[in-house]
Amino acid sequence: MGELVSSLPDQTYPCLNLNDHTLDENLPVSEHYPLQSNRTQPVARAGTLDSLPLELIHKILCQLDVRTLSDFRATNRRATELVDTLPQYKAIITHARNALRGILSIQTGRWITCRTLYQKLCTPQCEHCGDFAGYLYLLTCKRVCFLCFTKNDLYLPLPPGRACRKFGLTRQIVQTLPLMTVIPGIYSPNEKKAPKRVLVDYEASLYAGIKLHGSRNAMNQYIADREAELATRQSTSTGRRRRVPVADHFDGESGNPFRFVAISFVPQLVKTSRDVERGFHCAGCRKSMDLPSHCRRKFTTASFEAHLKQFGRIKHENHHLD
Repeated sequence: MGELVSSLPDQTYPCLNLNDHTLDENLPVSEHYPLQSNRTQPVARAGTLDSLPLELIHKILCQLDVRTLSDFRATNRRATELVDTLPQYKAIITHARNALRGILSIQTGRWITCRTLYQKLCTPQCEHCGDFAGYLYLLTCKRVCFLCFTKNDLYLPLPPGRACRKFGLTRQIVQTLPLMTVIPGIYSPNEKKAPKRVLVDYEASLYAGIKLHGSRNAMNQYIADREAELATRQSTSTGRRRRVPVADHFDGESGNPFRFVAISFVPQLVKTSRDVERGFHCAGCRKSMDLPSHCRRKFTTASFEAHLKQFGRIKHENHHLD
């Protein structure tokens, strides 16, 4: 391991020379949700909370959703002081400030607790593939890597109407699911514009559809039957037969701006050492666009050692199996 660490600068590089244009780059300069502490000593108290031990207060505050915690913090100086002394909140402000700002800006705070956000800050691996993941998907607060959030349907939030059609849902059901409001701006490495609009989480919509119809097969059958019925109605009224859609609209993956509207770069906070891990790329995979040696993959020292065992040491920016 020591030999590997000493050779890392020659075999790795910290980041690509690209701007992914995530939510981080599109957050408003003027914040409606101040995160900085007011250093003036509090005069008012926090009501009955002040009768509890500080440790118990912190346990209560940590379980609040981010929106409620932010509202409580703004109540008075004493409330601000209590929140600002919360260890998990202090770690979030220090290492995941943009994630917190992003959650409040896209209005997903009611779905995410302070405890969950802190846990994701301390999580290194992608929840889908297990690779080191340098991003948080802020609609439902999941730790994700670049390749998964740009390719997996679960991280492509949908317009509510599209979710209704795709999963056989009603508008009323969609309104109970995790929703976000897009901050207008430029997103994705392809620098595409995304207008202000409301989107709903794909995975929550999928599970709501399965729950409503009883099974995935039943849901798909309902959707197929409805599309066929609509096609028949249209052909009867216009004389033209409506083509039944057989696939989703073109996605565009890493070029799709809506895959980036809820994404924030967040390093991992290592609980034991309090160090921050940002991951790094493999120099031997710099030119590869195919898995498992894709240039977008990120590693830690431990995972990089396993990567070298699989593909070989790096010589002249290429892997060589001895």
